[in-house]
Amino acid sequence: MGARELLLLGHIMFAVIWIGSHIGMLWLGARASREGPARMVQYVADSIWLGGGLQAVSGVLVLLFGGALVVVDGFGFGDLWILLGLIGFVVLLVMGAGYMTPQSRQIIALAEQKGADAAEVRTKIQAVRRVAILQAVLMIAIVLDMIAKPGM
Repeated sequence: MGARELLLLGHIMFAVIWIGSHIGMLWLGARASREGPARMVQYVADSIWLGGGLQAVSGVLVLLFGGALVVVDGFGFGDLWILLGLIGFVVLLVMGAGYMTPQSRQIIALAEQKGADAAEVRTKIQAVRRVAILQAVLMIAIVLDMIAKPGM
């Protein structure tokens, strides 16, 4: 196995971990929502932990392995399919760091102040879950972009 194959393995493996753990958390969120408000707040706390650890690290590794593949394979960062993937990654980063994490922390704080069953807590949780679904759709779109390689 050569360097290119190892880079491709890393890129795909960490993409599977990144996207799979995100979709897995969405499924756990659906389960938590049936178990009541207190469990849903715990789910949000678990999502902060997983998002800041496994998902953030695997997302960065997807980017690093992918960047190395671009160089090794002789592609350009301006190629349409690579550019679309990078734009998608940046959008996901902004959504995660700029919206999901702060909103999730607000949910935890509000739940501690007003209780897990407060209307404001439930409304914020619903909004965050909708954005998490949008993130999953964007992740899948990036995978489709990597497969189809538009502009190539």
